[in-house]
Amino acid sequence: MRVALVGDEYYPDIGGAARYAFEISLQLVKLGIEAVVITHAHPGQPEEEEIAGVKIKRVKGLVLNNPHRAASLLLFRRCHKYILDGKFDVVHGLDVYSSMAQMVIRFVHRHRIPCVITCHSVIESPFSIFLQRSMGLAPSKADRLIAVSRASARFSHLLGFPEKRITVVQNGVDLSCFNGEVDAVVMREELGIGDQPLVVTASRLIKRKSPDLLISAFARVLKVVPDAKLVIAGSGREEDNLSRQIKGLNIINSVFMVGKLPKEKVAQLMAAADVFVLPSKMESFGLSLLEASAAGVPVVCSNAGGVPEVFQDGFNALLYPPGDDNAMAKAIICLIQDRELAKTISANAVETASRFTWEMAAERTLRVYEEVLQENASSCSHH
Repeated sequence: MRVALVGDEYYPDIGGAARYAFEISLQLVKLGIEAVVITHAHPGQPEEEEIAGVKIKRVKGLVLNNPHRAASLLLFRRCHKYILDGKFDVVHGLDVYSSMAQMVIRFVHRHRIPCVITCHSVIESPFSIFLQRSMGLAPSKADRLIAVSRASARFSHLLGFPEKRITVVQNGVDLSCFNGEVDAVVMREELGIGDQPLVVTASRLIKRKSPDLLISAFARVLKVVPDAKLVIAGSGREEDNLSRQIKGLNIINSVFMVGKLPKEKVAQLMAAADVFVLPSKMESFGLSLLEASAAGVPVVCSNAGGVPEVFQDGFNALLYPPGDDNAMAKAIICLIQDRELAKTISANAVETASRFTWEMAAERTLRVYEEVLQENASSCSHH
């Protein structure tokens, strides 16, 4: 089977959608699929390359910077031509909010090529949903939609996608990278942190991820645990605002902003941590929570979106009401001070993470491809 995976975000981009695209493509190749990733070119990148058997085609054209989205007719045309020439069995749009994925799905639908799209998002605002529906953002041209959580599936249905054509395929974790064997000392030595309590987060530094809430919560933590340290990994539009907030709260000696880190470094950072926090008010799945859990670190996050489908408060995480930085601070302090609770939560979380692998996610994705091919073959034979 020859599959085109199309989207704006792919390695070396950071974030859940980019990680998903990379890991799924690698695992599909291991399952014997001929996987070709079609994305746009960043400056200095080769137009074509191969990573671990995955062929990558980077299409040139105008790309907006924040967020990285293809925005030129020429780029879309080149992309369409490449797809028609490539004779693909299935086309998979990697994210409903990717302009490349949206354009390609509409195009291949017209050409009757079987197609699938993934939704990584969940939005609770009825106004936002109404707006997107009226703008025709529902990826209704796809034969099937893969949602990364039940919350994401509900959102896709509210956008107007038929329920019977939605399949939930949860994300996985790379257990070869995130596990209890990773050296916990490396990052502490690099950062010059001894055995002080260490709180860590890793995400894109954008408003939607609410990193400012973590900083205000951490200022509260310091009042109770004055030697605690916070390390923030990631980059994004909010960096300058966060630096100003840290200065304004006068906690500059307790917070390290280390920028964008490769996956292996993130694993080392998680291994070094006492607590991992994901401060966003809403996550469709919370991939980094699973990675931290696999690394044996207890996690703190808000009880919203797809998170409660995997994490239960007091069992394998500490959950708090979305946007409540006071409750977030209390949960962090609790895990730093109550080592027995932290150990129990961590052990349960390691067990939880072992049930989510990218191999399983790829096998389920392949099943969706096969079903779509079958459905298309039978509908063609009826015409």
